[in-house]
Amino acid sequence: MHKNLLICFVFTLLIGSVASSQDTLSKNKEYYPSLFGILKTKMEYDLDNYLLRFEVRNARFGATGKINKMMSYKVEIDLSDEGRMKMLDAYVKFTPLQNLSFYMGQRKIPFSTDYIRNPAENIFANRSFLAKYINDGMRDIGFYAEYTLKGNIPVSIVAGAVNGTGNNNPQWIERPNLAGRLTFGKDRGLRVTGNIYYGEALYRDNLTMSGAELRYSAGSYFIESEYIRRSWKDTLSLNRQDDGIYIHSYYNFKREGKTIYLITPVARYDVIGNSVFSGKTEASRLTMGINFGFEPKQFYSEIRLNYENYFKSSLPIHTDKLTLEFIARF
Repeated sequence: MHKNLLICFVFTLLIGSVASSQDTLSKNKEYYPSLFGILKTKMEYDLDNYLLRFEVRNARFGATGKINKMMSYKVEIDLSDEGRMKMLDAYVKFTPLQNLSFYMGQRKIPFSTDYIRNPAENIFANRSFLAKYINDGMRDIGFYAEYTLKGNIPVSIVAGAVNGTGNNNPQWIERPNLAGRLTFGKDRGLRVTGNIYYGEALYRDNLTMSGAELRYSAGSYFIESEYIRRSWKDTLSLNRQDDGIYIHSYYNFKREGKTIYLITPVARYDVIGNSVFSGKTEASRLTMGINFGFEPKQFYSEIRLNYENYFKSSLPIHTDKLTLEFIARF
């Protein structure tokens, strides 16, 4: 019942937004709301237990738009995030100056490029260990400031304060959790990013997360690596920590004027544990695959075939897998 009411509310809100904006739209189409969606469906075969399953991993729907030259917005829901419906992004963006923006509302905390990516841009059928285990749950309600310095080496600075209570959970707090992100470089070429997050979480006091990213992209080639370390005190006031690292890469073979526009071999190695550089690992995995793109623009219409081989795993859910995935983004 609650899910149906939420769906009806979101669709009514979107329709009402369009209807109430007709006068503005007739004068300037720049303010027309833009609807978007992402469907991510897959079939997995467990090579260790000889089991098969089909899954609708994501079914996202949302809208973005501008109210005027200073105010814009984004709303988004997922009808099937691992089988559950969630409200995702819901924020207002205020841009008083060309390179300065403020955000108020709910969004992913800007920590880790791999975590920030939407499901269609994840490159692989399954997320990295960092995105799935260390960054999971870092969507929150808060306030952010973002400033960009343009030039030969552009610099982006993001600072934010959030509740620290998680997705769509506006509890009263004594002090907010703090986040920061600093990026040097363009999307093309060499880019370096540092991330930090500090505060409290459920069963975790004095939570501190820090991470570093390195990316290089040139033409059809892309390679990226990221390391994250997390430390906290548990309910018994014991110091705990974990960390992880991944490196992934792909190469786009372009085929102009063909049914298949992109053929993209992909590879990733990721590891997670209590201290991966000291050999205290809990899981390590190699993922190999190939993506077929049916649009000139990547990550919009794809079929992905992935093979995951686990070298080590402490969890029974980590089994060698073959995954066939369909991606549709509009």
